[in-house]
Amino acid sequence: MSAPPPSGEASSRDADIAVQRQPDVQRQREAAQRLATERAQRERATREQAERERQAREQAARAAQEKAARERLAQQQAARERAERERQQQALLEAERQRNLERILGQAGASGAPTARGSAERDAAPSASYAGRLVAHIRPHIVFTDTVPGNPRAEVEVRTLPDGTIVSSRLLTSSGHRAWDEAVLRAIERTARLPRDENGRVPPTLILGFRPQE
Repeated sequence: MSAPPPSGEASSRDADIAVQRQPDVQRQREAAQRLATERAQRERATREQAERERQAREQAARAAQEKAARERLAQQQAARERAERERQQQALLEAERQRNLERILGQAGASGAPTARGSAERDAAPSASYAGRLVAHIRPHIVFTDTVPGNPRAEVEVRTLPDGTIVSSRLLTSSGHRAWDEAVLRAIERTARLPRDENGRVPPTLILGFRPQE
């Protein structure tokens, strides 16, 4: 059996082994630090990318909202301009109809012909039943299927030529229900001509009332 090495020799060998292991430990520590650094960099890059994408989405959403708002404003402006043009055109047409009506009535009053209506005839009141007969004449042309509570009355002014041809009509008093008012005005347009009164005349201006249930 061999004798154990002297204690001094063993200590020297352990020291040599420890010295040899130091580079391995250092390399492992450095590798771990590199991995940690790389992981931190990747996480930071991921966060930065996510933040850029979020900002891009918000910017795109704001741009879409601003575009929609601009388009909505443009549509509203176009609608207002279109409504104004239609209103002006309607006013011009109404003024032209009024001028034509006054011209025709003036010619009829000045002609002295048997079918002409002078001032005395224009001032003559219609018969008591004439308005009711006119309403009954127009009513079949009314197309209206809604239910209107209270049976309100729409009052309309109708202007005619001497032969009963309807020149214009306008709402004087609304029934309070636009659909019924418009149905009455459309029915008058479809009627086109009114029958003569008992005296053979048609007053130039008539005020007629219409109720949904009559």
